[in-house]
Amino acid sequence: MKKCFLLMALGMACGVELFAQTLTPTSNFVLNVDYARFRNNDQSGYLEVYYGFYPNLLTYRLSDGVYHAGVKLRTRVWNKATQAVAQQVLLPLAITDTSSASYRFPFITQAGYMIPFGEYTLEVLAVDSLNSSRRDSISLPIKFQPYPETISLSDVELCSKVVASSKKDDAFSKNSLEVVPNPALVFGVATHPMLFNYVELYNLDPAATYTAKRQLVASDGKVVKESSQPRKYGMRNGIEASSMNVTAVIPGKYAFRLLLLDESGRELGRSEKTVFVYNPHLQAPASGPAASPFQATQLAGLSDAELTKEFQQVQYLATSDETKMFAQLTSETGKREFLANFWAQLELGRFDWAPIKRAEYLRRVAAVNQNFTVLGRDGWRTDRGRIYLLYGDPDQIDRFPGETESKPYQIWRYFSIERGVEFVFIDRWGDSNFYLVHSTKRGELQDDAWQRFLQ
Repeated sequence: MKKCFLLMALGMACGVELFAQTLTPTSNFVLNVDYARFRNNDQSGYLEVYYGFYPNLLTYRLSDGVYHAGVKLRTRVWNKATQAVAQQVLLPLAITDTSSASYRFPFITQAGYMIPFGEYTLEVLAVDSLNSSRRDSISLPIKFQPYPETISLSDVELCSKVVASSKKDDAFSKNSLEVVPNPALVFGVATHPMLFNYVELYNLDPAATYTAKRQLVASDGKVVKESSQPRKYGMRNGIEASSMNVTAVIPGKYAFRLLLLDESGRELGRSEKTVFVYNPHLQAPASGPAASPFQATQLAGLSDAELTKEFQQVQYLATSDETKMFAQLTSETGKREFLANFWAQLELGRFDWAPIKRAEYLRRVAAVNQNFTVLGRDGWRTDRGRIYLLYGDPDQIDRFPGETESKPYQIWRYFSIERGVEFVFIDRWGDSNFYLVHSTKRGELQDDAWQRFLQ
C-alpha cells in the first residue's frame, strides 16, 4: 500500500572545486526527527521517518552565482535479532539568494522502511557536507507490535500540510492525499498556525458509523481544545485527516489525541503524540512568567540579526526544545517576544540555574569575547567562554605554561559549586584555543585520564 522512498532536494550536488565565497553559520546545526508506524501485513509494519533541516544552518559555497550546500544523512534501524536496515544519502541544496524563503524555512524529507515486528533502535546522523564538525544526531527506541484483528489505529502523523492530491509519484503522496510532515512538532502563529494530522484506521465495519474525536490535552490532563465528527467509512481500512487551529492556544507542551468511538460513545481505539505550541502573542502559563515591560523595552531596538545573535549567545541556558523553537521563528516580532519571555524566566532562575539578569550575562559575553577570541572564533563560542558564561568568574585559575613534553593547560576552580568543582582546559593543537578535557562538575565532560592529552 505504501512505497519506500526518500525525497531528494532539488539542486546540484556540491563539487570538489574551491569556491570563491563561503557562508558559515554561527548557530549550531539542528536536526529534527519524528516517525510514525503503520500496518503493512501480518508479519511486518511500515515505518516512516521524517527529517527536518534548517538551510540557514548549513555551510554554503558560491559557484557561478549559486550557493551550494548539502546534508549527509545516515539512518539505521536495527535490533539484536535482525540485520540492520541502513541508508546513507547526500541531500544537496542550491540557492541564489539568502533572503529567499527556501533559505529561511525548514527543508523536510522522509524515508520509509518495511520491517518485521519487534523492538528496534532508530539512529539518525546528519552532517553538514561542507563542514563535518557541524552535525546532529538522535537515537530513539521503537517497539513495533503486530496489529490485532480488532479495530486499531496507526501512529498520529503531525503535519504542516494535508491536501487532496492526484500526484501518485509525489514523495508525500498517501491515499490520494499530499501529507507533508512537521518533524519539529512545533505549531503556532509564528510557525504553523494549523495543526494538520493524519491517522490510519484498521479493521473497521464498513456499515458502522463511528465518531473521530480530536483533542489537544495539556500536561495536567485538561482538554484545551476538542472537535468531533461522525463518519461512515464504508471500507475495512480508512483514514482520518483533519486540521486544528492552534493560534489561540497558550504556549506549552501538549498531547494531540485522536479517539475513535462507536455509536454509543464507547472508545474503540486511540493514538496520540506530543506537540509543542508557540504563540508569542499569548501569555505563558504561570510556571513560565511573561516578560516585563522593562525586558520588552530592552529588546525593542534590536534588529532581526541582533535578536538571533543574542539567542545564540544565551542558548547554553536553553533546552533543546527551545533551541528548535527559536530556529523556526521567521519574524522579528516573534523572536523579540520569545527572547523577552526567555529572559524573564532566566532572571527568576529555573531548573538548576541560579537567577541571572540579562545585563550581567551580556557583560560576561563581552568579557569572553575580549579575552578568549581566537583565530576569528568569538570567545562565547569557545570552551572557556561557555564555562565563564554559565558559571561566572572562577575563584581560582591555575595556569601551566607549555614545556618540552607538555602542552599549556589551565585548571579553573569554583569553590561554591557542588562543594567545589574544577574544569581542565588544554591547548591541544597549539592554536591558543584551550579545549575542555575534564571536569568534576555534574553534567560536564569527565575524563579522569585527561593527562594523556598533555603529551
